[in-house]
Amino acid sequence: MSHSYHVMTPRRILLFTGNGKGKSTAAFGMLARALGHGMKARVIQFVKSDDAVGEQRFFSQLDGVEWEQFGKGFLPRDRESPKMEEHRAAARAGLDAAIAALASPDYDVVLLDELCFALGANLVPIEPLLEALRSAEDGKIVVMTGRNAPEALVAAADTVTEMTMIKHGYQQGIPAQKGVED
Repeated sequence: MSHSYHVMTPRRILLFTGNGKGKSTAAFGMLARALGHGMKARVIQFVKSDDAVGEQRFFSQLDGVEWEQFGKGFLPRDRESPKMEEHRAAARAGLDAAIAALASPDYDVVLLDELCFALGANLVPIEPLLEALRSAEDGKIVVMTGRNAPEALVAAADTVTEMTMIKHGYQQGIPAQKGVED
C-alpha cells in the first residue's frame, strides 16, 4: 500500500551559494531529477553568455526545458564603466523573465543560475524578486545559484547550501576541462 505524502505540495525555494565549485552543478542535478518526473522547467542564466557549456548543450535540447541566457559575459573591472549599462540591461531582462516564470503555471521548476552574482554586482534590484518568490504558487520549485547570496535571499529560501572550497584544480594549475568546469 502506498501513501501519498504530497497532498499539499508547498512552494520550495532552494539556494546554492558559497565560494566552492558545484553550485550550478547541484542545481542542474535537481533539474535532471525534476525532468525525470515529467516536470516542465524554465532556466534563466544571469551574466553568462557562453552557449557552448555542457549543461546548456544538454538540457536546452530536451522537451520540457526552456533555456535563456541574459548575460554579456565578464563584467568590466571598473564597475563605473559605461559598458556596465549593457550588463544591467541584460540582467534586468533576465529579472523580468524570472518574475514572469515564477508567476506562470507553465513551469514546475524555475532555475535562476548566477542570480546571486547579478544581485551582488548591483545589476538588478532584489525587492521585485523577493515579491515574486513570495507570490509563487504552491508546488513551484525555485532553484537559485551564485556566490555571495544576499541575506534577504537566504531568509526567503527554505533550503540553503553553502559550497565551501577546500581545494580546487585551478590552484594546482589544472585548466578548466570539458565535463568538469565547462
